[in-house]
Amino acid sequence: MVDMHREFPKLVIYDLDGVITLKDTFTALVIRRLVRSPLRLLRALPKAVTMVCGRKEEASRKIAEIALAGMTDASYCALADQLGREIAADTRWIRPCAVQLIRRQHASGARIVVATATERRLAESLLAAAEVPYDLLSASLLDSTPSGLTVSDHRVGARKKEALLELNVPIPSAEFVTDSMTDLPTAKAASSVVLIGASKRTQRRFRETNVALIDPS
Repeated sequence: MVDMHREFPKLVIYDLDGVITLKDTFTALVIRRLVRSPLRLLRALPKAVTMVCGRKEEASRKIAEIALAGMTDASYCALADQLGREIAADTRWIRPCAVQLIRRQHASGARIVVATATERRLAESLLAAAEVPYDLLSASLLDSTPSGLTVSDHRVGARKKEALLELNVPIPSAEFVTDSMTDLPTAKAASSVVLIGASKRTQRRFRETNVALIDPS
């Protein structure tokens, strides 16, 4: 649990999946699409094997595009809005201590930025339904094509940091809250890092880097 009594920073950047939520939100949307179509599921299986072999980012993009094949932007928006509201209402998904902390920080005047690899409309729906206040959202983007939707901007890893800089977020003056080593590029650029929801292995790996970790206990 994060110490509620320490002085709040002026700018806090939050990861979403694993921090505000307990599980990966866009993966949930992709799985919902795949299980509703045996053909799409069969097409995605070889890519899932590739993920196990280590080519995770490339394979996850391909699986997402298989799942989103044939979708219009309007149908995707409806699904993202529905799933976002479902996740926000499910106590098995939301991390209450993180939501409460964000509310307290925002009420104190801190600027809250949510930076996530999940898709923008899904993140917007979830954050609104869960009543998570924020000032700026940086999230992955989709493009419409004749064959369906494609991932045009996957804001994960180094791309998450680049997108924040493009949005003029002063990362060096921010506290960054994450649970994942994938976010190391942003973590290294931030003034300090808080780990919420991180595994013991991830905590150990972060301690081995040069980031300024703040003990959340």
